[in-house]
Amino acid sequence: MRDGPHPLSVHLGMAAASFHGAEQYSAQFDAKLSEDDAVHMMRGIQLYQAHNYKPQMLPTSAVWEKHGVRILRPEGVKRGDNVDIHRFPLLLIPSLINRSHILDIIEERSLLRWLYERGHDAYLLDWGDLQDVLLREMGINELIEHVLVDAIRHVSEQYSSKVNALGYCMGGTMLLGAGHLAPDNIGSMVLLASPWDFHAKSSRLARNVRLWMPFVSPSITQKSALPAHWVQALFASLNPEGAARKFIRFGSMDQDSFEAKLFVSVEDWLNDGVDIPKGMAVDCMEKWFVGNDTGRGAWVMGAGPVEPSILPFDIYVVASHADNLVSFDSASAVLKDARGKAQHSLLSLNCGHISMIVGRNAINDIWQPIHERLLLNAT
Repeated sequence: MRDGPHPLSVHLGMAAASFHGAEQYSAQFDAKLSEDDAVHMMRGIQLYQAHNYKPQMLPTSAVWEKHGVRILRPEGVKRGDNVDIHRFPLLLIPSLINRSHILDIIEERSLLRWLYERGHDAYLLDWGDLQDVLLREMGINELIEHVLVDAIRHVSEQYSSKVNALGYCMGGTMLLGAGHLAPDNIGSMVLLASPWDFHAKSSRLARNVRLWMPFVSPSITQKSALPAHWVQALFASLNPEGAARKFIRFGSMDQDSFEAKLFVSVEDWLNDGVDIPKGMAVDCMEKWFVGNDTGRGAWVMGAGPVEPSILPFDIYVVASHADNLVSFDSASAVLKDARGKAQHSLLSLNCGHISMIVGRNAINDIWQPIHERLLLNAT
């Protein structure tokens, strides 16, 4: 039996939280559910908890490691006879908040393997559990400079070429910092649902973080880390009704279908979050969400501020008007000073944050355009 979704008290909208303060925070964001909805939601949660499908990690091999952070290469992937192998390798960079395998979640929805099959030498950066003794002392800038940049340079050196890089969510924000420090190692960059202007008027995430911080700060102090269940409480508060209705929909699915197995795989991933070391968490909250250093041009890496408009490579921004986690305005702000430049462009969507990876239309609407864009810089 699974014990998720975490934290269960937030999803149920009740004051039976298993950790201090979450019920007060979540009470501000009640889902508008009828009594019947609540019954169906509970049935969906029970079906999820008891589901007999056990997702298995897809096979990979580690080609690089530093402080527990690894670069993974997919194994067992076959390419067609007529597939061209592209000159530039590709590194996928996920967020720190959840495990990296959302980009390699299940055979039929693995962005990593899909791109590899189409001729990209694709690799996945796996942040691990961030519990290495040296990682626990790093802030977000140090993590980018001493780990992410080293990972990019390792792939670049192995191929004696530049690297195409794709950052998902917070991974894309970090990738911009790495691009500022190592521009000569990057051929092009895809930013998939990556926040930049944290004070964009349509960004509910930054607003909720400011409400959330007084509740979570004692836990960060006590544990010297941002607990994963607090992050899940934050995400659930962005769309509490949606968090409930996904279980209502799951309860009506054929429980033996691919759709149900994909739901279980993604939900298991969501509930397997990572505690973020204190320095990284505080940097993200104070410098990004509260200070908006990125959006106002005050995020300094190395000798100067990170300015996407002057980075010397193609930047392809993928943003959605229906993304409750990273708003369209926040993600597309990367291009605000670069409009009209051929090497900077935008794919505008209308789907959810995770749907960009696992949605039924993800392959045709998102992955294929990314693949085609990468081809411009990978041959």
